[in-house]
Formats: sequence, structure tokens, C-alpha cells
Amino acid sequence: MLSGEIDGYLTYYDVDDFSDPWKEPESVLLYHGLGRSVDVWYHWVPVLARQYRVLRTDCRGHGRSDPPRPGYEWSLSTLAREARLLLDRLAIRRVHWGGESLGGLIGIQFANDYPDRIASLTLCSTPYHYSAPAQDEYRRWPSQLDKMSVQEWYTQRADLRFDTAKDDPEMMQWFAGLVGETDAGVIQAILRFLPDVDVLRLCQRIQVPTLILHPGQSLAVSDEDAQTMHQAIQGSKLVQYPDAHHHVFMTHGESCAQEMLKFTQSLSHPQTAS
Repeated sequence: MLSGEIDGYLTYYDVDDFSDPWKEPESVLLYHGLGRSVDVWYHWVPVLARQYRVLRTDCRGHGRSDPPRPGYEWSLSTLAREARLLLDRLAIRRVHWGGESLGGLIGIQFANDYPDRIASLTLCSTPYHYSAPAQDEYRRWPSQLDKMSVQEWYTQRADLRFDTAKDDPEMMQWFAGLVGETDAGVIQAILRFLPDVDVLRLCQRIQVPTLILHPGQSLAVSDEDAQTMHQAIQGSKLVQYPDAHHHVFMTHGESCAQEMLKFTQSLSHPQTAS
């Protein structure tokens, strides 16, 4: 369990590195989505840490990172800046960024604000903007969180994240409990700016290799929007999971991690024509 002071706040992070000890591995940063923590990456780490130094961090107010004080400016830019300050603290020059949902949006912002600090970008269940149905849903959630616990709120609409008829019920219950540990005020604050996010212009400026992992049954990201993002990010690669719901990073975690590993390894060891 590790933590460091970033802008006057303790920020929690984990580092896993099972690469050959005589080599100096590149670094991966995994950044979770709304209401989650570093713990959700449990099945990605074994896949990636054999080749990379894997850094996971808890977003501000999530997991074991300090909550914000009054007046904190919630924005993608603020969260991207805190990620950069963490890399500075750990003397990590560049990372392969892997982000799911909100963590992917922060990665897009990071790639624009600090292009010299990022080697590649993997975006899982990441919208460039939220669909109209998703915006309507998200705008209702802050008032709902005034009337029930975070875990109750999350469980009530688990069908937006998982295939509740097919996915492992114990996994879904564990996940709801993890989200339930997040302070309602933090989730409400993020939900007040998130529905209006539109990063299409930022996508068009991305200059690093980008992998898009798209679940076909996500409310937040339509197939059309995934294609729009794919076209906006020059040279990006799109991998689709047609039957997966928004939390594909959980239900298909090992597959997603293998796709990221294959993608990042291809950048270090490009195939040449024979």
C-alpha cells in the first residue's frame, strides 16, 4: 500500500512489476472509472506486469485517495494534472495509459495536455461524449443519491453496467460493494460536469498510438460513437465486444488486458515485412 502527497492530498497508488529484473521495463498506468478503485484491475495486472511496471492509482476521492476539500475544481484537466504530478513524484517519464470509462476520458485529456508523457493510449468503454439517454440518466443520479446509499443506487441500475441475466452474480455483488465505499458527494460532483463532456476535438489532436476497446451493449457509448472516435483518432485500432455491456473491463478483463498487451508490445517490437 503506497501513497504520496499530490497538491496537498494523499494519493493512493500500487506498483506491480514482475518483468525480468535485469531489464528496465516501460510503465503502464491504469486509471479506473467513476466510483471504482485500483482493486478493479486485479485481472489486468497479472497479464501486464510480466512485461511492464504497472502503476494503478485511485482517483481523487475514490478508494484510498484523500477526498477533496471545499472549492476543489472537478474537471478532466484537474485529474489529468494530478496524474502527471504522480508520475513526477515517481520519476516515471512516460506511460502506456489504460483507462476505462472516466479513466479513458482523463487519458484523452492527459494525451493532449502532456503529449511527451504518454507512449500509447488504451480506451475501454470510453465515450467522446455521452449519448442523450446516458445524459438524461446521469442528470437524475445526483438527486437519487440524496435518497439512498451509493451501493443501493448502483445496484438499482446494475443492468446499465452488466448483463444481469448472464454475468457472475458474485462478481456483480462484489463490484457493487466496492462502488458503495465511494462517498456520495464525490460521485455527485463528478456527475455534475460529466454529462456535458465532449472531447471529440481532443481526440482529433491525439498523436500517440491508440487502442479502442468497445462494448456493443453500453448505454454510454453507441457503436456509431465508437466509430466516430475511431475515425477521429488518426491511426487508432478498434476492437469490438458486440455482446458485452459497459463494464467489459470486468467481464472480459483478461481479454481486454491481452489486447492492450498485444497492442503495446507491437509498438516496441513492430513486425517487419519478410
